Amino acid sequence: MAPDEPRDRHAYLEEQVARQKRGEPIDVAWVQAELERIRGEQTRIATSMQRNLKLLVLLFAGLLLVLWFKNGGFDGRGGVWTLGLIVIGALAAWVLGNRRR
Repeated sequence: MAPDEPRDRHAYLEEQVARQKRGEPIDVAWVQAELERIRGEQTRIATSMQRNLKLLVLLFAGLLLVLWFKNGGFDGRGGVWTLGLIVIGALAAWVLGNRRR
Protein backbone atom coordinates (compact mmCIF):
# COMPACT_ATOMS: atom_id res chain seq x y z
CA MET A 1 0.00 0.00 0.00
CA ALA A 2 1.38 3.42 -0.95
CA PRO A 3 1.92 5.96 1.84
CA ASP A 4 -0.76 8.35 0.47
CA GLU A 5 -3.48 5.66 0.39
CA PRO A 6 -6.08 5.56 3.17
CA ARG A 7 -5.96 2.84 5.80
CA ASP A 8 -9.67 1.98 5.59
CA ARG A 9 -10.52 1.71 1.89
CA HIS A 10 -14.24 1.16 2.42
CA ALA A 11 -14.64 4.22 4.67
CA TYR A 12 -12.66 6.35 2.21
CA LEU A 13 -14.83 5.16 -0.67
CA GLU A 14 -18.00 5.95 1.30
CA GLU A 15 -16.59 9.41 2.00
CA GLN A 16 -15.95 9.94 -1.72
CA VAL A 17 -19.52 8.88 -2.56
CA ALA A 18 -20.89 11.27 0.07
CA ARG A 19 -18.73 14.10 -1.32
CA GLN A 20 -19.99 13.39 -4.82
CA LYS A 21 -23.62 13.51 -3.63
CA ARG A 22 -22.96 16.90 -2.03
CA GLY A 23 -21.43 18.16 -5.29
CA GLU A 24 -17.90 18.45 -3.91
CA PRO A 25 -14.86 17.32 -5.90
CA ILE A 26 -13.72 13.73 -5.37
CA ASP A 27 -10.40 11.91 -5.64
CA VAL A 28 -10.94 10.51 -9.14
CA ALA A 29 -7.46 8.99 -9.47
CA TRP A 30 -7.88 7.00 -6.25
CA VAL A 31 -11.36 5.80 -7.22
CA GLN A 32 -10.10 4.64 -10.63
CA ALA A 33 -7.12 2.88 -9.03
CA GLU A 34 -9.43 1.21 -6.49
CA LEU A 35 -11.74 0.04 -9.29
CA GLU A 36 -8.79 -1.46 -11.18
CA ARG A 37 -7.53 -3.13 -7.99
CA ILE A 38 -10.94 -4.69 -7.34
CA ARG A 39 -11.31 -5.83 -10.96
CA GLY A 40 -7.87 -7.44 -10.84
CA GLU A 41 -8.72 -9.20 -7.59
CA GLN A 42 -12.01 -10.49 -9.03
CA THR A 43 -10.21 -11.77 -12.13
CA ARG A 44 -7.62 -13.58 -10.01
CA ILE A 45 -10.32 -15.18 -7.87
CA ALA A 46 -12.42 -16.23 -10.88
CA THR A 47 -9.38 -17.73 -12.62
CA SER A 48 -8.42 -19.63 -9.48
CA MET A 49 -11.95 -20.96 -9.01
CA GLN A 50 -12.16 -22.04 -12.65
CA ARG A 51 -8.82 -23.88 -12.39
CA ASN A 52 -9.89 -25.60 -9.17
CA LEU A 53 -13.23 -26.63 -10.65
CA LYS A 54 -11.52 -28.07 -13.73
CA LEU A 55 -9.21 -30.11 -11.52
CA LEU A 56 -12.16 -31.31 -9.45
CA VAL A 57 -14.11 -32.36 -12.56
CA LEU A 58 -11.08 -34.20 -13.94
CA LEU A 59 -10.55 -35.97 -10.62
CA PHE A 60 -14.16 -37.15 -10.43
CA ALA A 61 -14.19 -38.15 -14.11
CA GLY A 62 -11.14 -40.31 -13.44
CA LEU A 63 -12.80 -41.77 -10.37
CA LEU A 64 -15.94 -42.62 -12.36
CA LEU A 65 -13.79 -44.25 -15.04
CA VAL A 66 -12.00 -46.35 -12.42
CA LEU A 67 -15.33 -47.40 -10.90
CA TRP A 68 -16.65 -48.26 -14.37
CA PHE A 69 -13.64 -50.51 -15.02
CA LYS A 70 -13.99 -52.07 -11.56
CA ASN A 71 -17.63 -52.96 -12.29
CA GLY A 72 -16.79 -54.77 -15.50
CA GLY A 73 -16.02 -51.99 -17.97
CA PHE A 74 -16.23 -53.51 -21.45
CA ASP A 75 -17.68 -56.79 -20.19
CA GLY A 76 -20.61 -55.10 -18.47
CA ARG A 77 -23.93 -54.13 -20.00
CA GLY A 78 -23.29 -51.88 -23.02
CA GLY A 79 -19.55 -51.64 -22.33
CA VAL A 80 -18.32 -50.51 -25.76
CA TRP A 81 -21.29 -48.18 -26.19
CA THR A 82 -20.64 -46.62 -22.80
CA LEU A 83 -17.00 -46.03 -23.72
CA GLY A 84 -18.16 -44.41 -26.97
CA LEU A 85 -20.46 -42.06 -25.05
CA ILE A 86 -17.62 -41.19 -22.68
CA VAL A 87 -15.34 -40.33 -25.61
CA ILE A 88 -18.05 -38.24 -27.31
CA GLY A 89 -18.74 -36.38 -24.04
CA ALA A 90 -15.04 -35.73 -23.46
CA LEU A 91 -14.56 -34.41 -27.00
CA ALA A 92 -17.63 -32.18 -26.72
CA ALA A 93 -16.39 -30.77 -23.39
CA TRP A 94 -12.94 -30.16 -24.85
CA VAL A 95 -14.29 -28.37 -27.95
CA LEU A 96 -16.76 -26.24 -25.96
CA GLY A 97 -14.08 -25.38 -23.39
CA ASN A 98 -11.66 -24.19 -26.07
CA ARG A 99 -14.28 -22.20 -27.97
CA ARG A 100 -14.69 -19.64 -25.15
CA ARG A 101 -11.05 -18.56 -25.31
